[in-house]
Amino acid sequence: MIRPSAVLLLLALGLAACDAGFDGSASDNRLPETELSVRSTDLREDLGARRLISTVDVAWSGTDPDGVVAAYDVRSFQVDMPLAAEVGWARTTRRDSTIRLEIPVGASVADVVVEVRSVDDAGGVDATPARTVFPIRNSNPTLRLIDAEAPPDSTWPVVSFSLAAADIDGEENLAGIEIALNDTTAGYVRLPADVTFLTLVAEDPRATTTEATVYTGRGFRNSGISLPGFALDADNVVYFRAVDAAGAPSRTLRYPALDDEGSAVRPFYVRRVTSDVLLVNDVRGVPETLDLGAARDALALYGTANYDEWDLSATPQPIVNARFSDALPSSPDPTLRQTLALWDRIYWVSNAVTNTAVGNNLPRAATVMDLFFENGGRILVQVRVTLPTGTDTGGTNNAAIDILPLSTLISYPAGVTALRADSGTPVRPAEEVPGTGRTLPPLEAVAAVRTTLPYAVGPEDIPLYRMSFYENNQRDNVWQGPEVVASIRSDRRTALFALPLFTSTSPIYGGTSSEGGPLDALALMLDGLDFPTTAGRTARR
Repeated sequence: MIRPSAVLLLLALGLAACDAGFDGSASDNRLPETELSVRSTDLREDLGARRLISTVDVAWSGTDPDGVVAAYDVRSFQVDMPLAAEVGWARTTRRDSTIRLEIPVGASVADVVVEVRSVDDAGGVDATPARTVFPIRNSNPTLRLIDAEAPPDSTWPVVSFSLAAADIDGEENLAGIEIALNDTTAGYVRLPADVTFLTLVAEDPRATTTEATVYTGRGFRNSGISLPGFALDADNVVYFRAVDAAGAPSRTLRYPALDDEGSAVRPFYVRRVTSDVLLVNDVRGVPETLDLGAARDALALYGTANYDEWDLSATPQPIVNARFSDALPSSPDPTLRQTLALWDRIYWVSNAVTNTAVGNNLPRAATVMDLFFENGGRILVQVRVTLPTGTDTGGTNNAAIDILPLSTLISYPAGVTALRADSGTPVRPAEEVPGTGRTLPPLEAVAAVRTTLPYAVGPEDIPLYRMSFYENNQRDNVWQGPEVVASIRSDRRTALFALPLFTSTSPIYGGTSSEGGPLDALALMLDGLDFPTTAGRTARR
């Protein structure tokens, strides 16, 4: 018996003996051949006066008589600028591609050669590449502004635009987005072609004329580009256009656009910031409210003489299809986030916050107030507390509840549909307002209280006022739940004053001592939030 290893050895020896009787050399490698799917070698002859767009679909194939085609080399060049034999090739294993044929800058047409050569598994290349001349034309790009994200008619010096550029020759043919502010004679600045959202931010929001820094994307990236001539407390105009690789521009867009008579179709007024304090009128559906007047009076009593006002009240708030104020930026992030950070202190007066996040302005703002707080901002919210309605039954979708100094809204026990308080009900001071060493002045209802509710506070919240209520219309059924109607966070970041001050034109509360009334309470809460003052705070202490 012969072992397997011996068989292998005998076979090897036998093969060696056979080889010894032959002479010669291996045959030379035969080069592959290539074909394009476009059979014509010069499409100018086939198309006559017609031309193709600069992005073309090309397919190819190759054959190798003594092996296989492993790859293809592809290149293109202007017909009147031929390349050397081994210059400009790009290797691929694909058998088709969408190719953007370059048109010289400033030209509208070009004749471009596309060549493809096969590469076999031995590294040999087709010595006679397949070739076609493509007559092409350049198409101007297009650009449009997204109307749904246009700035408000009157806005603060953080202004965003959403836009969409396109190019029939292929998106890769876009070279950039160009923008000019108020004056095109000084030229445009160019942004990357992939910019679809940009924000102009005043470098000095308190100047009358300043530069605008351009930020791109919703991630708010500083482009390093500034535009001169940003006019504050004035109307502005922004010009946009897209430019392609051949230098062809889109139609120039003007914002705001002009009508047939040459007048702006809408205002574009940019306001100047004049103070560290912002008073927000968010009392919707009422032209001018006494509650807002009380806020102005409280600021004056406290000694804050200068402040900006932002009117969010003009947009109606329907029960069905609720909507945010038209005066708010359409994009919370980054536009509203950066706008709110223009101030150090905010006094927000509203008539609807806790009932729903849908269409209410403060819940929308609260989602992006992180930068305001990170910069040391503080806010006083003056609004009655009401229970959530609709789908937001637990208030869990309302970001305003997260920032306010309350832990939870109350819930009614079975059979309870409302809480009331009568005229004569005391509003009892609770703990001291931090930083002041004082409690709020005692108040007393001088009219029935039917439009606000008490709430519960958490361990980080300081109750400032408590008030007793009764259930439904039964005075003997005293409400046993939370009684807080004003509070402040222990970090003095936010404060809530939940007492509506007027019914029609009549006050609801009055003071019961020489310590003052509701305005004095509001002024002391401003003190607890360290609002700036030019006079009065030291004297009151």
